[in-house]
Amino acid sequence: MAVPKKKVSKSQRNQRRSADALVAPSYTEDGKSGMLRRSHHIDLTTGLYRGRQILPEWTAQDQVAMVSRPSRRRVKVDAET
Repeated sequence: MAVPKKKVSKSQRNQRRSADALVAPSYTEDGKSGMLRRSHHIDLTTGLYRGRQILPEWTAQDQVAMVSRPSRRRVKVDAET
């Protein structure tokens, strides 16, 4: 039978148990765009948060250009370039 060599501290025990409380993030369907988004987060397709325009609205072409860029910064790319 396996017997622990030393007492496990409360800190170590709680750190091990913290992974049990993790849950998958919940997504809600946006009313305007119909896309899935996290609650209390900006909808990246429309740029709206709680009915206010926070970011400029992106087209599908802008989103494809954003994904294909090596940088993860939100920079609009002109269609001509």
